[in-house]
Amino acid sequence: MYRQVLPVPSRRTLQQQYDQNAAAIEKALHEIQRRIAAAVRSNEVRATLKYRVKSFDSFYEKLLRRSRGLDQGSSVEITDLLGVRVVCPFMEEIQTIESALHAAFTVREVERKGSQLGFQEFGYSSVHLLVDLPADIRDSFHLGGEWICEIQVRTILQDAWAEVEHELVYKADLTPLDQRLRRKLAALNANLTLSDIIFQEIRDYQRSLHRKLMRRRETFWTELGEPVTGELDGENGIGPGDPDAEMLETGSDTIDVMLIQALQAHNQKDYGTAERIYSDILAYQPSDHIAAIIHTHRGMARFATGDAQGAIEDFATTIRISPQTTKAYYYRGVVQRAEGLTDAALADFSRCLEYDPYHIESRVARARIYHEQGDRDAAAADFRMAHDLDPDHPAVDLLAAEMEEDVGVEIRRER
Repeated sequence: MYRQVLPVPSRRTLQQQYDQNAAAIEKALHEIQRRIAAAVRSNEVRATLKYRVKSFDSFYEKLLRRSRGLDQGSSVEITDLLGVRVVCPFMEEIQTIESALHAAFTVREVERKGSQLGFQEFGYSSVHLLVDLPADIRDSFHLGGEWICEIQVRTILQDAWAEVEHELVYKADLTPLDQRLRRKLAALNANLTLSDIIFQEIRDYQRSLHRKLMRRRETFWTELGEPVTGELDGENGIGPGDPDAEMLETGSDTIDVMLIQALQAHNQKDYGTAERIYSDILAYQPSDHIAAIIHTHRGMARFATGDAQGAIEDFATTIRISPQTTKAYYYRGVVQRAEGLTDAALADFSRCLEYDPYHIESRVARARIYHEQGDRDAAAADFRMAHDLDPDHPAVDLLAAEMEEDVGVEIRRER
């Protein structure tokens, strides 16, 4: 924080003071932004950081502007000489970042820009925090006195608006704007604000759907008596590129609503209702892509009701529609193995691995069958591959225990 007692010194004097501290201030700012980035990352928020030392011209202009109308002997404070901006994708992450900053630094003040606007008003929105520059940073770069860093936290769209507004309004000094331009700027900001809200709602909806999908699929594995390994939707759940996530993008509102209803029924172990709703969705004759997904889901519901043959038929339909759907081969293989159709299961796991050699669950399942059939070399090869992919995977640990007297211990010793 810079504090100046009026009157303001000459520009040349201030410029000299500014230049003397410039290098140390730059280094101190770089260090505090590094700590801010670490605090944000520790909360698993993907944010972009921008940082700058206020230029002398901007600093001097602001000092003069704030000094106007004040008496001699009054003091003027500039709190944004050091500035860091944290830009995140979603509105909910603003609170997460703010909490992380409170935990990592001494926060002097929090200002929520735009919070005073009415529900029919739109304008600049951002959270501004003033934090003390940590003592060890001040000491390291020999900065005496009080030093404050202003941290701005906002979404990507809020940042876009702030950049445009700064260029069109603040820097251009367009005062007053005519009514037509005011309406255009208000409409632009309203659209960006609405987009932020919609992005957050979509994310909340995807999370809700993901939780329902995972609970239903856990039921599928419970019925099989198999451990839940988490492979069903990838390591981090549903996301871009996952077929179930694409369902949200390509399906109609009706199908989305029906899918939620089916998942709720399935989570409540009302398998008959879930199967009926999946069938109702298929009656809409959705695109092949969506139909393949629904057949896979219905196959799980059918297996839960004891209809193994119906489940196998649904997985076969998925494969016919989309021959490289590894999930369907794997699921069908699991059900066929549970039904004693070992050779058919082995063929499905092998086909899955043809399309995805890194599908660890199929690798483990095939190793288990080879082991049971006495094909020690084939079992060891699959086990080694699975162990190399993820030695701590629950399915790998379980297989190692089963094969302990055979290849499991030997392979672990090799590692």
